[in-house]
This record gives sequence, C-alpha cells and structure tokens, in this order.
Amino acid sequence: MNPFVDDIVEILSTAAQLPATDVAELLAIPPDDSLGDYALPCFTLAKVLRKNPAQIAQDIADAAGPAIDASTRLAAVQAAGPYVNVRLEKAAFIGWVLAAIGEQGESFGSQNQGAGRTVTIDFSSPNLARPFSIAHLRSTAIGHAIYRIHEFLGYRCVGINHYGDYGANFGQLLAAYQMWGDEQKVAADPVPELLALYVRFNDEVEKDPDLREESRSRLRRLADGDEEMVSLWRFFVDAGRKEAERIYGILGVHFDEYKGEGDFADDLDSVIGLFHEKGLAEESDGALIVRLKDEEGEEGAPCMLRTSNGTSTYHSRDIAALLHRKREHAFDKMVYVTDNRQALHFRQVFQTLSLAGIEWIDRCEHAPFGMMSFKGQALSTRKGRMVILEDVLDQAIDLTRKIIAEKNPDLKDADDVARQIGISAVVYADVSNRRTRDISFSLEEVLNFDGETGPYLQYTHARYCSILRRYGTAVDGEADPSRLGEPAEMRVARALGSFPGVLARAERENEPSYVATFLIDLATQANKLYNEVPVLIAEDPAVKAARIRLVDAVRGVLRTGMTLLGMSCPEEM
Repeated sequence: MNPFVDDIVEILSTAAQLPATDVAELLAIPPDDSLGDYALPCFTLAKVLRKNPAQIAQDIADAAGPAIDASTRLAAVQAAGPYVNVRLEKAAFIGWVLAAIGEQGESFGSQNQGAGRTVTIDFSSPNLARPFSIAHLRSTAIGHAIYRIHEFLGYRCVGINHYGDYGANFGQLLAAYQMWGDEQKVAADPVPELLALYVRFNDEVEKDPDLREESRSRLRRLADGDEEMVSLWRFFVDAGRKEAERIYGILGVHFDEYKGEGDFADDLDSVIGLFHEKGLAEESDGALIVRLKDEEGEEGAPCMLRTSNGTSTYHSRDIAALLHRKREHAFDKMVYVTDNRQALHFRQVFQTLSLAGIEWIDRCEHAPFGMMSFKGQALSTRKGRMVILEDVLDQAIDLTRKIIAEKNPDLKDADDVARQIGISAVVYADVSNRRTRDISFSLEEVLNFDGETGPYLQYTHARYCSILRRYGTAVDGEADPSRLGEPAEMRVARALGSFPGVLARAERENEPSYVATFLIDLATQANKLYNEVPVLIAEDPAVKAARIRLVDAVRGVLRTGMTLLGMSCPEEM
C-alpha cells in the first residue's frame, strides 16, 4: 500500500533475518525529525537474537546499508542506540503521495479490496419498547462507520436494522399498558408514556414478583396470535420504529433492510427441525436446548431454542435471522455490532450452527463494544436512568451556536453549521474510542475545539478550505513536489501516505477508531504545517503552487475520513 514502507520492511527484515510481518509490526515514527522518517526499535529482538539491542541495531544498519544505498526511494540508514533509523528520499516520497491522491481523487485510501464481496452488518437494532437514548448511539455510530468503511473499500454492503420488537420487554409493556395505561395519553405521545409504563412495571415487579406471570401470559397470547395482543403490539412497534427513523434522519444513518425479531418468531419450527435433523435438540425441564461446551471443553450454558412455555427465544430468532440473511444476501462477511454483554449469546449462536454443520459460520463476526455512562453514571432503562439522544444532540447544537456567536458572529448559515458541528461532535466522541472500551460521555469535553475532538477536525478542514479560497485559483495538480521537503511537509506527507493502511486495518478489525486516531494525527500535523511553513506568502511561485497542492490533499483526505465516520464537513466555521 505504501511502497516506501514496503521497501523498508523488505530490506530490514532481510538484514535482520526476521519475518517481514514482525518488522512491519515494530516499525514506528521517530519522536524527532532529525532522527529519520521511520525507526525499527530492537528491544524485543534481544531475546530472539540474544544480543544487546544497540548491537542488534548496528548489525541491522550495517547489513541494510548496501540495499539502502541502491534504493531510489530510501536515502539513508543509521543505528542510534537500540533503534535503526531510516530516511526517505523526500522528493520521491512526497511526489508519490501527491500523485496517488491526484490519480485516485476522492477514492484515495481504497484499494477496492472488497470488490465482488458482500458484507452484511447488523447494527443499531434498538429495542422499540424504549426511546432512543444516548446508549443506543454506540451501536448506531460504530455500525454506520463500519458500513461506510467497507463500502468505501469496494464491498457491497447491506446494513440491517434487526430492531427489538419481541420478547420479555414487550410482554412487560403489554401488561403495564393494560393495568395502568391511559389510552388517550399514550395515543397522544406514545414514546415517553410507554417508557413510563415500562419503568413502572419494573419497579412494581420488585415488590410483587407475581407480576412476571402477567407479562408471560401476554407474551404467550401474542405468540398464539391473540388479536388484542397483536393489535397493541403493532401499535407499540409502529410508534417505536417511527421515532427511531426520525432519529436516524437527524444522524444521517440509513439501512438497507429492516427486519425485527418478530419477523422470525414464526420460523421456530424450521429452526427446531434443523437441529432435530442433526440430533442436537433435546428436552430439558420443558424447554428445548442444544448442549454446548465452554472454552475449557466443559459443559457450558446451552443454546435454548424454545422456552418451556413453547415460545421462541432470542437464540432461535437470531438463528432464523442469520439463515435468512445467508439465503437472501449470500454474504462473504457478517458483522454483529452489539454491546459486549452479548458476547456469550453470539458464541452460543455460532457454536450451535457450527455443530449443525453450517460451514459458512466462520464468516460471522461479533464486533462488541463497551458500555456508555453519562458523567460516570451507568444508564439503565428499567430504572428510568436514561438520557434521550435527541436531548443531547439539541444541547450540543445550542452550545455550538453560542461558541460560533462568540468566535465568529458573522459566519454565514451559522445555524446549519452549528447543527453540523454539534451532531458530528457527539458522533465522533463515540467512534473515536476503541470499540471495546467503556466510555463516559461529557458534552463539554466533546465540544472542545482544541482537544482531540470532532470540532478540532472540522476546524482544521475549514482552515484548509479557507487557504484554498484565499489562493483564489485552481489547484495545479502538476505542481512540482520536488520543491517540498521541509520537516513539516514530510510529516504531513507521511500521515497522508498511511491512510490506505489505516483503512485496511479498520476494515479487518471492524475498528473505526483507527480512522479517528489517524485523522487527529493528520490534523495535528496539518496545523503544525500551517504555523511553520508559509503557504500563501511563499516568495517562490513554484513552492507556493506545490504547497497548495499539499494543502488540497490534506483537505481531501480529512473530508474522506470524517465522512467515513459519519461526520459533516463544513467549509467555514
């Protein structure tokens, strides 16, 4: 993906007599420009080669010297203590980066590696018995970014919203509505009224556990097709889905398929038939299960196909949905984006289908994410501790509007820009964290224009758009890159050149935060360039034209990266 880095890896791995993959994983950027462009730390090689790290570095540098000298891409190699430092041919490297961006344009970063392949991504999938809270943002934002990254890399993507419209929550809601619901209030404002009923039921059941049977009986009636239960259930689902789709419109998120759990409740018999045919299904206390082994080979928690009441389960509905997706979409990769509490569930689903001889189950992946708290307090719908996402977005927009009024009161379309910045700030705050980490959300932190935040990226993008506006003429795509080579220019070029590799890794590991980290690094180097190197006031016209070409490359890659994360890219702020 980066021929300069590829050459370094090949030459150093040959010199060290180590696998190229080991060298590639160790390769780093020196902390000081004077040391070189790339460095190989030799600390971890000491055990393998049984030498002092400094001696290893010197031996590798000596052995690599002739190949480096003969290279048209690499300028020099030198040992510095336990490091092997390599310098690039500056003009050749910057020229390669700018030529690649010029040739590929907005598709720079993609090697079209997904061409001819299909990926299905199950994300967001809110429980429609509840309002869309800040906690729902995690799966929505992460899944949407995974979708966009795969699509950018050439995959045919199918985004699936497998919303929760069945199961115990709806049994509780049906019971609560019939016991305490006010039909007129619920009809007038269904989402908050139904939330209040849901919370009340869970409060009351702690005092009177017998209420659980009220929920179970209504769920059985729903499964049996009772007209009253089905009518109420459809009303609840329609109200929840309408509200969710409104939020998706605000976030700019779309799906290619909407199918809830209820769409697969009637497939129970076919699922059971599959496992009966394989001799795997057995009765246990009235329920139907498939026995499984845990990671140590001991008997683990089983996969329940049918409850003792005769109703479908989360397992059986997910299995039916997965079989449908393979038939319908013939996917090459299937990704589930849910919180890490569902890790056991997906291990059970995958293991159960593997036991049944489903060969393609190894194409299915669970991309779990950590939990979100709001200012340190864990969120819980049942206990009524939840923060409505739209409220957070509105607050973010309002705070942004005030910041704009203070810093740039004459900004055109200020309200629209405030909306773009506020929503993008919230989205970036989610996807910028490593997926598996638990996060604590703070609105004040995510709207910081100076920290590692969404507004910082958007500000840098707008700053570079401003440079191009003030330049006033078209960017010369043939401007001579050999006129560049200042340390700040090399740092920017190095960051730009890493973009394809970052995207490939983000796709491979379903990890959008790699893109977020890359963008912060690029923006940081871009702002240093802005402060260290004159662009518009450069005296030499050829140097100015070359720097403008570099500025335009930064602007384009920032825009691409932010778009992949689901962010907006205002040109003025």
